[in-house]
Amino acid sequence: MANRKNGKSPEKLYAEMYDKQLREFENMDKDHSPIDDTLHFYSQEEVAAQARQQNIRSRTRQQNAPIDPLDAARGVGQHPDAQNRRRRAADSSASEQYRREARKQAKEHRGGQPVKFGSNNSFNKKKSTGARVAGGILRWLLTVILILVLIMQVMILRYISLVNTTKTGQRLVTNASLSAKEVTNVLLIGSDTRDDEELGRTDSMILLSINRKSDEITMTSLMRDSYVEIPDHGWDKLNAAYRYGGAELLMDTIEHNFDVAVDRYVYVSFFSFINIIDAVGGIELDVTDEEALGMTDPMAEQNKYLGNQKGTDYLTQGGQGLHLNGNQALAYARLRYVGNADFERTDRQRRVISTIVSKAKTLSPLKLDSFLKISCGELNTNMSRAELYVMFYKLLFSMGYDTNELRIPQEGAYFAGSHDGQSTLDLNFDACKQAISETVYKR
Repeated sequence: MANRKNGKSPEKLYAEMYDKQLREFENMDKDHSPIDDTLHFYSQEEVAAQARQQNIRSRTRQQNAPIDPLDAARGVGQHPDAQNRRRRAADSSASEQYRREARKQAKEHRGGQPVKFGSNNSFNKKKSTGARVAGGILRWLLTVILILVLIMQVMILRYISLVNTTKTGQRLVTNASLSAKEVTNVLLIGSDTRDDEELGRTDSMILLSINRKSDEITMTSLMRDSYVEIPDHGWDKLNAAYRYGGAELLMDTIEHNFDVAVDRYVYVSFFSFINIIDAVGGIELDVTDEEALGMTDPMAEQNKYLGNQKGTDYLTQGGQGLHLNGNQALAYARLRYVGNADFERTDRQRRVISTIVSKAKTLSPLKLDSFLKISCGELNTNMSRAELYVMFYKLLFSMGYDTNELRIPQEGAYFAGSHDGQSTLDLNFDACKQAISETVYKR
C-alpha cells in the first residue's frame, strides 16, 4: 500500500535505494573490490522499517513547524488523516476521469461499438462467420427433414384410409401358447371366391410372422388339404373353415390345431390379386414349359370371369425371368396339377409374394405411390386404422430382415389320408407345432 504520509510507497523507496547503490557500484575503484562489502540489496522488511522511520520524522517536522495562514487555507499543516482523505478523493476523481476518457477513446476506435474482450479480433470474426454458416445449414437440413417427415405421414394416412377395414367377429379360440410380444402374426388369405358376396374356400393361407428380436420374417404356408378339427364344425379340410365361418373361424381353427396365436388377417380375392400384380408392373419368374402349359386351365377360368376373349394371355412355352402380368401370375400361383401337386403350389405362392415385394422396392417414388394406392384399395382386414399405422412402420423397418419359408405340414409330419371320399393330409400335430416354434419363435 502506498505511504500517503510522505507521498512515497515502499516500492518507490526501494527503487531509490537500489538506484543509489547502483551508482555507488558504478563508481567503485577499478581494482574490482568485493561486491559484498560495498553493494547491499535491501529486503522488503528493511524497506518497510525505513519507510516507517521516515514517516515518523516527517510527522514530527510537520507538528513542530509554524502554520502559515495561506498554507492553512490550502490545508498545509493539517492533520495527516485529513490530507490523506483529500488526496484519495483527488486520486479517485482523476482515476474516474481517466477511465471515462479511456472508454471514450476505445469506443471511437471501435466505430461506436462496445468493447468486449476477445470478440472483435479477426480470428473470432472468422470463427463467428463460420459458426453462423454452419448453423444456417443445420437449420436448413432440419427444416427439409421435417417437411419430408410430414409429407410421409400424410401419404401413410392416405394409404391407410384406402384399406377396407372391418371389425373382428366372434372368436372361439384365443389361448394359443405360441405367442410373444416381439412376434407379430398376420394371416394372408387368398380365396377362390368369384363373388365378393360369398365365402369360398381358401386357396392360399400364409402366416406372415415378423420377429423383431431375431430380425426375421417367416412365411408359413398352411396346406389347404390338411385334415383338422374346425371348432363347432367337426373335422374337415383346413380350407373349408373360411367357407363355414369366414376369417374369424379360420383363425380359430389355426390356433386350435397348431397352438399359434393369430388375431390379424388380410384378405385378397382373385380379382384383387390380379390388380396388385398389374399395379407393380408385372413380375419376372422362371417358368418351365410344363408349367406354362398347365397355366392354360386356370387362365381359361379367369378369362371367363374377367370377360376376356378366349385364349387371352396363354403361354406357348416357359422361360427364365419370364415377364408375367396379373392374369398370368394368378394362374401360376393357382397351378396345382404340375409337379408335386399342392406342395409345389404353396412354393409358387410364396415365390410370387416375395417377388412382388422385391419389385416394389425398385419402383420410382411416383410408381411406388401408384402401386400402394391401388394395392391398399384391394385389401380387406380386421386391423383398425391405428393398427394399420403401426403395421406400416413394422413392415417398413423389416425390409432388411432375413426371410424364412416354412410349409405346414413339413416333410415327415404327415401321411396321405382319405375322409368322406376326399383325399387329405393327416398330420403329426406335435411335429407341426415344434416346427413353428423353432422357425418363427426361435424356441
